[in-house]
Amino acid sequence: MLHHRCVNTFHKTRLFMLLFTLSMAVLGFGQEQGESKKINCSANVLRYDASVNPDIQILTGNVVFTHEGAICYADTAFYNEKTNVIEAFGEELIIHINDTVHLYGKYLMYDGKTKIVFIERDVILSDEYSVLYTDRLTYLRNEAYAYYDTHGTIVDDSNTLDSEQGWYYTETKDVYFKENVVLVSPDYTVETDTLRYNTQSKIAYFLCPTYIFSDDNSIYCEDGWYDTEQDIYQFEKNVRINTPDQCMQGEYIWYDKIHDIGIAKKNISVYDSVENVLILGEYAEYYGQEGFTFITDSAIAVLIDGKDSLFMHSDTIWANFDSAQNVSEVLAYHQVRFYRYDLQGSCDSLVYWAKDSIINMFRSPVIWFEKNQCLADTVRLFIRNREIHEMHLIRNSFICEDVFKENKFNQIQGRNMFVYFLNNAIDYVFVDADAECLYYVLDEQKALLGINQSVSKQMRIDFADNEVSLITLYKTVKGDMSPEKDKSNVFLRDFIWLNQYRPKSKEDIFMPAFYKPELKIELTEEEEE
Repeated sequence: MLHHRCVNTFHKTRLFMLLFTLSMAVLGFGQEQGESKKINCSANVLRYDASVNPDIQILTGNVVFTHEGAICYADTAFYNEKTNVIEAFGEELIIHINDTVHLYGKYLMYDGKTKIVFIERDVILSDEYSVLYTDRLTYLRNEAYAYYDTHGTIVDDSNTLDSEQGWYYTETKDVYFKENVVLVSPDYTVETDTLRYNTQSKIAYFLCPTYIFSDDNSIYCEDGWYDTEQDIYQFEKNVRINTPDQCMQGEYIWYDKIHDIGIAKKNISVYDSVENVLILGEYAEYYGQEGFTFITDSAIAVLIDGKDSLFMHSDTIWANFDSAQNVSEVLAYHQVRFYRYDLQGSCDSLVYWAKDSIINMFRSPVIWFEKNQCLADTVRLFIRNREIHEMHLIRNSFICEDVFKENKFNQIQGRNMFVYFLNNAIDYVFVDADAECLYYVLDEQKALLGINQSVSKQMRIDFADNEVSLITLYKTVKGDMSPEKDKSNVFLRDFIWLNQYRPKSKEDIFMPAFYKPELKIELTEEEEE
């Protein structure tokens, strides 16, 4: 019974091997062979059953066969001398392909002409770098690769990989995984449909939509690679990285985890859910150990607040981190421009101190809100709940208001100004040193009564409903009110109206034209004396 069962199995397996060999030839895997060498066999017992097949040797007990460098150990075997094919059985069947590649199973068929090995039941393939576990495996010695289609698991000293199908090239150490692929490393779990992994370099290559999960983030990409040994990642095509507080997207992201360095390119977006900030750009670099990152090429920062979102653009946006990896400082340069429906501004460079919520604007800063325009050498904004609480205009400060859109402007000028806001509107302005004011006085029907012009050492201007309600002068030098027709000059000496530079929409933050005033040289008190 055993004899007939084994012979029947042999014939079925021969059919499988024939079909497999033909498929390899069609696919180009086959190789022209010269006259193949005969398989050498030995066993405790060797016999023939001429009534069944006179070409088949039946070997039992300590079966050993060799063929062109390969050696196999089995309990029982059937060897067909005519076809040069051997079938082997054993509870601990072993075939040594070479010094490094070894196969284990319970059933094996070997074709001496094609040098194809078919092995099944509790199959193990091992080399110096990894071990493969599956239930059925075909190994092509000429091409030095193995194939399985019944689920397989590869284990090395760092990772475990599972898939339904796999192709293992034992010389190059490349493994191609297909269907329900899962890679488990100490830090990440990778799930995909197709993946290439090199057991020697420990690099995994993503060849289709791939998900990567860890304790603190999740990643999606459609191409790229992961060096599991060096902890270096390169993700490409529709990349998304999610953490509990942030979401980052782009077309290319490279990251060295050990050195905490990263590079991102093309269609970059970073959203911080804690700060509710969105940053966009085309190129970015990150240096975690040094504590900074920057984004450039169409860089945009969006402070999201419903319809009140603020959009800011500059050549480069730079962020510094504190020891806890929280943003401590944001720098924008050059040609900074921002827009919110109720607030607009431009300058050459800007610094934001996150801890104190203070914005510093340098080199030709301009602020617009309502009908007002503010100028100074330096502008400092104090933010509370994303609204301006205070504004300091430092050196050569100037505020003007478009009154009638008829070339008539209320104007305040001085060395330094301090603007205080209440309910998102100006409460009062304090001018410190060299204060000048030119103000159009209106009656209750908004009819023009005259022009008030004052000069003093210091000045306070109070507002009510966005209009001047009281002007207080300290150490008055001059003050008068007269009809407009009596005024030969209705502008203070440093007046300039820059409405052509004002962003009218969020798209205008990309306007190329910027205000660049002439350099002013201000004398010190000692120099003036």
